[in-house]
Amino acid sequence: MSVATSKLLLKNMPCSMLEFAQLIQEANLIIPRSLNAFGRRRALLDYADAEEAQSALEQLIGLNEILDKPLRVSSFGPRSNDSTKPKFANKSTQATAPAQTADPSSQPEIKKQLGLIDTLYVEGARPDPANDLDELQNEADISINGASEVATVPVKTKKSRKSKQLAMQPFSYVIAVDFEATCWEKQAPPQWREAEIIEFPAVLVNLKTGKIEAEFHKYIMPIESPRLSTYCTELTGIEQKTVDTGVPLQTALMMFHEWLRKELRARNLLLPKMSKSNILGNCAFVTWTDWDFGICLHKECTRKRMRKAPYFNQWIDVRAVYREWYKYRPCNFSDALSHVGLAFEGRAHSGIDDAKNLGALMCKMVRDGALFSITKDLTPYQQLNPNCVL
Repeated sequence: MSVATSKLLLKNMPCSMLEFAQLIQEANLIIPRSLNAFGRRRALLDYADAEEAQSALEQLIGLNEILDKPLRVSSFGPRSNDSTKPKFANKSTQATAPAQTADPSSQPEIKKQLGLIDTLYVEGARPDPANDLDELQNEADISINGASEVATVPVKTKKSRKSKQLAMQPFSYVIAVDFEATCWEKQAPPQWREAEIIEFPAVLVNLKTGKIEAEFHKYIMPIESPRLSTYCTELTGIEQKTVDTGVPLQTALMMFHEWLRKELRARNLLLPKMSKSNILGNCAFVTWTDWDFGICLHKECTRKRMRKAPYFNQWIDVRAVYREWYKYRPCNFSDALSHVGLAFEGRAHSGIDDAKNLGALMCKMVRDGALFSITKDLTPYQQLNPNCVL
């Protein structure tokens, strides 16, 4: 017997993810909170609760009346430990009847790799309705590329449909971060000369409005290599006197924690893995590549034996999503911006300017229909971040 689940599994996708999202929109079906690739030609749909998922299941089965090929859709989740059931009873099959339900409290965390995502937090995730995308964005007011053109959907149907984009973005805010660190030109630094963060910028971006609502910006005093190289100064524009009057990294981390707590509470925002009732959260860190959190901050905190808040262990690598969404591999960040019609504003390799431009790129990708989920988790074995209160 299946336990109650808020997820549906669609096998043998008849079209692309975006086209299937359009199909849901145009057929006036229940809109899932998220729609993610689940292996080859499969999709996982996540709804608010098991009851809503059951209603959506019945609606999707009803689409068979207008589709040439029936949809293979079923409930997705853990099964009860009924040893009397044959093994084949645990397999997802073409849905012909409503799924049976049981106590949802017995569900373990689902750990599956979905597309780009290393770890996806879907169990119990309930984004705050107050921070959901505007109602217009979830209805028929959003069209492809922000215009009203009609796109062609190659799904075989018994009647023609207009195609419009469906917005199912799980995050309403993001925090764009771009560290600058000590560096040297054309030489491998000695063993003791590791990169140290010298600029710590973060901008809180509202994905609904595209506005930056808060900024954090501190210059950091390097300890291991206190003298900046000429190359580093020319690249980043950060002068020696600026870092000499900067704060230690440990102090900056404490100041950032207080800033973060204030801004999240003011907007009722949650980061991933911070609440058992909302594991996904509605706000996430974003970086360009995994270097900032996965290498730079992680290695420096380990090397200097500094405590790092566990919320730095989960983030979205925008470059990975960018490559998959646009089917284009930019040679650098500026190339990524120009490819989608944006121009870099400010000074390249200035941390705060890079973070602001990253936020602008995020908003552009959301308008273009890209869906974002956590792409990297340094502690995937932990369901929740321990000992961390915001």
